[in-house]
Amino acid sequence: MVRSSQPRKQRKAAGSAPVHAQRKRIRARLALDDGSYSTVRTATVRAGDTVKVVRGDYGFPNSVKTEDRGKRAQGKRGASGVSGVVILVNSDGMLHIEGVTVTKSDGKDEPFPIRASNVVITKLDDSDSKRMAKLLERENGGA
Repeated sequence: MVRSSQPRKQRKAAGSAPVHAQRKRIRARLALDDGSYSTVRTATVRAGDTVKVVRGDYGFPNSVKTEDRGKRAQGKRGASGVSGVVILVNSDGMLHIEGVTVTKSDGKDEPFPIRASNVVITKLDDSDSKRMAKLLERENGGA
């Protein structure tokens, strides 16, 4: 079966895909601090992984900004690169990261959703032994 290259059909296929297939699309680059898994480029983001935001209002700065950062706070674009533990992975492919919040008009803090393509994984949650075994298998060239 030939897959279409039409954008509307690509979007429809992505939106109507089964949940187990959508979960696998929520991937981010691996940039582990300890240098392990150096041949593995990306991994599926899960709750418990530590990530660093590299793009957007919470991403890498051109210069150091204050807490009222980003265009959402009527400031300059760019912010200090926020790191935090992933709290939740939404079904729409967005991540909720510890420490990335916006204040609503009633004063409550609400988690700000960030797309998985805008983060890098700096530390994997190693509580799932099957996941770590699969990554180790990918590291060793599938053997």
